[in-house]
Amino acid sequence: MSLLLCFALSAHATSAASPVPPQDWQLRLGAAIERAVEQNRDLASMESRIEAARQRVPQATALANPELEVGLKDVPVAHPSLTRSDFTMEMVAARQRLPGFGKLPAEKRAVEAELESARAEHRRRVVEIAADVADSLFRLAELDRKIAIIEETRGRLSDAVVSARERYRVGKGAQADVLRADLERTALEDRLASLVADRRSEAARFNAFQNLPAETEVAPVEVEVGFEKRVSDRAISSANELLEQAGNESPRLDAARSEVRRAEERVEQARLERRPDWMLTGYYARRERFEDLGGISVSFDLPWAHPRRLEARLSERRAELEAARADLAAVDNMLRRDVELAWAELAKNRERAALYRDSILPQAEVNYRAAREAYAVGSIDFLTYVRAATDLNMYQAEATEREMGVGRALAALQKASGIPLIAGTPAGVQAHAKE
Repeated sequence: MSLLLCFALSAHATSAASPVPPQDWQLRLGAAIERAVEQNRDLASMESRIEAARQRVPQATALANPELEVGLKDVPVAHPSLTRSDFTMEMVAARQRLPGFGKLPAEKRAVEAELESARAEHRRRVVEIAADVADSLFRLAELDRKIAIIEETRGRLSDAVVSARERYRVGKGAQADVLRADLERTALEDRLASLVADRRSEAARFNAFQNLPAETEVAPVEVEVGFEKRVSDRAISSANELLEQAGNESPRLDAARSEVRRAEERVEQARLERRPDWMLTGYYARRERFEDLGGISVSFDLPWAHPRRLEARLSERRAELEAARADLAAVDNMLRRDVELAWAELAKNRERAALYRDSILPQAEVNYRAAREAYAVGSIDFLTYVRAATDLNMYQAEATEREMGVGRALAALQKASGIPLIAGTPAGVQAHAKE
């Protein structure tokens, strides 16, 4: 029995000591985006404003509050009485104001355009938050891989130091070789410290997006080579294709178009101000000793009595419409510029990542191995050997920047276009912000 217990404890210890496999980076990205969207205070504020705008829509078509009047009319002042005068009466009157024809529908369309603009701004913010989270995660992956490269390079330089000291001990090397190896290793430690500090800063940024404490530990991010196909659910073949999609789907453009529609309705409202508003009035009067009376009347205001005010209001609304149209053109131009720049960065990183992966890195690795073997037999000097090791480190770091730059450029492309390109980006507004 004791042997079985020992065996069970040993098996448990072995399983506990086994390393936990790192979580897939795509799952981490999706979870981080979800948390960032849920915890973002700006989005909560936007959703409250969307709800407020949605509640303004039914108000736009509602009539003004009716008025009810109760009173005594034509009461003698010297000797108040309800029966002495034929004109004395107890009166109840009701009034309802009716806006001019077309005014309420125009107001409703303006409010609906405002609501659509708020929803588009919400979608834009969601897309931007997801892009920022993805950019931060790929930056962490880049730093983690660079730190790993530094660790590998430190091992190569340690081997170089051992070789230099051994050759110096047997009289085949110079003391300067040993000092140079120590110097390179010290410089490597400085770069490692810098990367660790950058990683700590980026981890704080990554946590801030998710509304987590800055000191929350962020596990290393491991992104495989050729991860580009897993970043996005969409296949975008060209910048022109993306621009065409952005023209139809970009929330920035949708918001600007909604503002134009709202300004157009405000112009229409200014035109409709020339139409009079109507007042419908009805009353019932009871007299003590005489027959009761009743009546109904219709009155209307005279807006054309102040033509200068109407013309000024119409000119004001037309100027606002021109401003909204100019803003739409500016947003369209900015979107095209940002998409072109982000697409150029994406294409550059894709080409350079492939170049480093398929050509430069294999050559650098072959060069390092050849230099190590050549130095071991005394065919090359120590400086050439060290340069081969540091060059390999430099090219590996450059390759990492280009590979992670693909993901970061795609995040920038999502932010520029407003189209959900990163897998895990929520589409649309939150459920409680919808109708």
